[in-house]
Amino acid sequence: MPGGKILIFLLMLLLVVFGLRFFGNIPVGTETVSTSTIATSSDGTAPVTDKSSVVPKKQVPTPISEPTPEEQQPEEQTPQQLNIDPAQIPDGFSVNQLSPYFRRVIFSGVSFPGDITLSLAYDIMSPINITGWLIQARRGGQVIPQAINIYDPTGLVPETDIYLRPGDVLRMFPYASTIGKNFRLNKCIGALENENHFTPSLPWYCPALYKNYSEISSFTGKCQDYISSLNYCTAPDFYSVDIPYDDYACQAYLQNTINFKGCFDKYRGDTDFLTNEIWAWTGNDRLLDERHDRVLLFDRTGLLVDEYSY
Repeated sequence: MPGGKILIFLLMLLLVVFGLRFFGNIPVGTETVSTSTIATSSDGTAPVTDKSSVVPKKQVPTPISEPTPEEQQPEEQTPQQLNIDPAQIPDGFSVNQLSPYFRRVIFSGVSFPGDITLSLAYDIMSPINITGWLIQARRGGQVIPQAINIYDPTGLVPETDIYLRPGDVLRMFPYASTIGKNFRLNKCIGALENENHFTPSLPWYCPALYKNYSEISSFTGKCQDYISSLNYCTAPDFYSVDIPYDDYACQAYLQNTINFKGCFDKYRGDTDFLTNEIWAWTGNDRLLDERHDRVLLFDRTGLLVDEYSY
């Protein structure tokens, strides 16, 4: 029937249209894009990347700056790192009982009843703090004390730890200090002997009374000659006929200048004011044996640094 054919044709046409609409929504090809990866910004102008899909960059550690000289600390070496010859290990000790400072600080001299001298080995270039180290002999021991690095006229500067520097020498005496202090010697230290009597006597480190002759050029000629014959280790004789009785400026100069304070004030700024000797008085005259002794030096941890036998 013509009407039936027309109906069938319309159904087929409807199926074709429906199929085209359904299959037309499938994207062509196999590559797809995740909607969670790329989106559009709120204004629709620029793509926004989803952070959950971003591969994190490799973290590069921030470089550590080199320490300043003040922060740098000398690294102590173990006896094994020092490559000590077994033949150099003192009798009665093992390598594990040797200090990292072994043979870096050495006995330069030992004598009865208790004179001891310590210094750095010739190849050591860094200061070493030796205060608190122990000197042990058969009769007993002696701890290395503190000392004043720059002794001034007030006498109030506190003692501090002793740092041996290259070329330094620590001399320890078995007597008492006249002023109750240990100190590094300086250019003017001999003037202290005029006011105090030390055992042993202080060295005669005695510079000239003036740096420039103009300091005394206004005095009488007789006074100038007398001043030129003196130094800071020589106490002036105020009854001397060489001091004009009417040259009051000369007399005042002698009274106020020829002493430790006058020397200290004049020479303190010199680059060579301090010497390389440190003197310490222990008052320990029973430390050493009169005939023979073995003297050992230990660091603060009780490890052996050096030995001396006589």
